[in-house]
Amino acid sequence: MIKKVFDYIEANNLIEYGDRILIGVSGGADSVCLMHILSSLYKDTDVKLFAVHVHHGIREIEADNDKAFVEELCNKLNIPFLAYHYDVKSIADREGLSEEEAGRKVRYESFYDASIKYRCNKIAIAHNKNDNAETILFNLFRGSGIKGLTGIKPLITMKTDTGNITIIRPLLFVTRDEIETYLSENNLGFQSDSTNFQNIYTRNKIRLDLIPAINKM
Repeated sequence: MIKKVFDYIEANNLIEYGDRILIGVSGGADSVCLMHILSSLYKDTDVKLFAVHVHHGIREIEADNDKAFVEELCNKLNIPFLAYHYDVKSIADREGLSEEEAGRKVRYESFYDASIKYRCNKIAIAHNKNDNAETILFNLFRGSGIKGLTGIKPLITMKTDTGNITIIRPLLFVTRDEIETYLSENNLGFQSDSTNFQNIYTRNKIRLDLIPAINKM
């Protein structure tokens, strides 16, 4: 799969030599796969890798374990690590947002801040083919226009409250099954977020209920 990812990166001009890439790493299967593949591809090259982890202050001990896991993995791969900690529930209440919206907001603010500290010009996020399908359905139900129905793009410039950031998604063409196979073949562990299995967020309902129902048709 490493060659497939490299070919996708090259075809979409996602990474060039001299880039300083910040990787968003939650500790989940997708982000662990992304960091390991990028480390394998660009170790001892002119491309420099850094990692950022965001603790949302929601899952307490489970989230603490996620942070410790990511930090240990970064140490093994010799990738500089930076973590941010928020109380997303309080932020959501204060700003009148859902927890899902508040979590997304602080993640991208953290990505921007970490990219400045590490002098990174791009941020790699581990969205995959399954995420893209979920996004298209999510946008459809919100009444999105044609633009929203095109799904996630492999490279975008995103405007945040703190500044513009360039986002790349090297795993966007890869399925979740392929990711889990890669992790198994390389003896790589990952963390599971228990909230991903609860129907408390719109995306979870799409992932857990709607897509399985569509696949059975």
